[in-house]
Amino acid sequence: MRLVFAPGDDQGYAGARDRLLEAFLTWARRQRVDADVFLVAAALDYKYGLDRRLGRWTRAHVADALGMWFPRHVTVLDAEEVPTAFHALIDFLAACDGLDNRSASPAALHAQVVDSTPALHDGIADERNYDLGKFWGVQLRRHGVDPADPGAVQRFLNCARSGEVDIDHGALAEITRREESSSPEPEPAPELPPVLLPSAASMVAAAEESVALDLLRRLTRWVRVQRRLTREGRLVLADALSLADELGLDQLYRDSARTSDDLPETSLMLHWAKAARLVRTVHGRLVPVKSAAPVLNRPIELWRRVFGSVGRLGDHLGGTDVFGAPSLFGMSLADAFPILWLELYAAGGGPVPVELFHRLVREAVNTECGCVVDDLAGDVEQRLWRRDVTALLDALELLGAVELGETLDSDELDDLVDLAGRDDPDPTLVSLTPMGLWAVHETLVDQGLHAPLPGELADEDIEYVCVRMSTVRAAVAEAELGAWVAAREAPVAARELTRFLARTDDPVHRRLALHALARTGSVGLTAAKRLRARGGDLGQAAAAWLAAPHRMPAVPQAGPPAEEPQADLQRS
Repeated sequence: MRLVFAPGDDQGYAGARDRLLEAFLTWARRQRVDADVFLVAAALDYKYGLDRRLGRWTRAHVADALGMWFPRHVTVLDAEEVPTAFHALIDFLAACDGLDNRSASPAALHAQVVDSTPALHDGIADERNYDLGKFWGVQLRRHGVDPADPGAVQRFLNCARSGEVDIDHGALAEITRREESSSPEPEPAPELPPVLLPSAASMVAAAEESVALDLLRRLTRWVRVQRRLTREGRLVLADALSLADELGLDQLYRDSARTSDDLPETSLMLHWAKAARLVRTVHGRLVPVKSAAPVLNRPIELWRRVFGSVGRLGDHLGGTDVFGAPSLFGMSLADAFPILWLELYAAGGGPVPVELFHRLVREAVNTECGCVVDDLAGDVEQRLWRRDVTALLDALELLGAVELGETLDSDELDDLVDLAGRDDPDPTLVSLTPMGLWAVHETLVDQGLHAPLPGELADEDIEYVCVRMSTVRAAVAEAELGAWVAAREAPVAARELTRFLARTDDPVHRRLALHALARTGSVGLTAAKRLRARGGDLGQAAAAWLAAPHRMPAVPQAGPPAEEPQADLQRS
């Protein structure tokens, strides 16, 4: 029985709710409890919409559901049936050990149902409390109109507007005013997974090994003599060739170059140095930025500075604005790349198809414009956009922020065709390096987003931890589960894990919980042996784990699976 869900897992919730309601009906028959299962389902829908934790109920939750949510959203023929359904749901969750550790006691929840029943009755009695859908649903039922008959519904609405049937027009006017004046709810902040950040020593080593940082340092030092620029703001060809030679770039283009623009690699590094405020233009000359001089010898600070300037490089690639727009989809690369950072960070270092980035950008622009606009782009513009994205990804790889690979599996390529909506999808996979994870983490924190680190879920309910860990990389899951166990005494942790294992039917959550059980030592082994003795699916899972308990379970990854092996989980 699953009670906790990840954001956006509507399909998973729908299936789990059906199974939960079947279990409720079985329990109700055995206990001879008469409760409307539709109202029980509505209570579960309320909790899923609120926080996706069906097993966490406090007195405040009960009061809000009965006093506000049910009167506004749920069509109820008999108001007395709602408290009955809530009492039954509380007893059912208590009987199947479904109330988590932060829930109020069943007695307190039952008392709150009693206390909130008058507010429920008052809210249902006053039609001004309804939302528009419920208002008309109540009118249809009251006048015996079948909601499934479109013709009958339309005839009823026509009669209501003409005054031929009796409805509360004052309540309807107030509901309409309220809904028209209400501002749309802001987009919820993304619920990001915890990630493992590199140590300071490994960050320094990575920054010192960055090819891009080495090139930019050398470029900045080369500029110290102040290089003259052409009227168009370019390096003169002789200086551009000298810089290319200094950096070891553009070997294939030097002999045929007529202007500095004919040296694309050198031009990109020059634009990057300007974007990172390492060099600047003053009175027709290229000069170093004096305040940046100390940063050149601070590898981590320099790396972060260069990483933060990547988005501004798109303005200098020269391809995506060919039709006068900032880019293919009306979005500059500086605006688009945060979409990529968020998706890569959510994958926790796992690979993400670059085609997913293209799709997310299209959807973002379509949503902003309120219509489909990306289909208007021609093939030339699409290829220019993709070329510029590829150039920026190559630059990020040169910096050491991402790793690039390709998928060659035929099934995965077919999926990419569907994702891209074209027959020649880009097979590139992108993943953040440890330095990239750190840089995006710092950026997200600066933006006010919560970007958790392993250990922050140590006080949470174990099912919530397993749900959050079910899609992350093995090393992160290992660290988080270890922190969860360490935050409580071993017998207490083993007891909570055993209770959860007896209830959950999700195989991934079960494997994660068994591995957490390994961290509790001898009490965990004893508990696992008892589970094995019970038999059934849980007993088989415990037996398999006892036979080979030293491996961290493979969990589904976002996008194609990572090529690196899963981390070992050492028994404590």
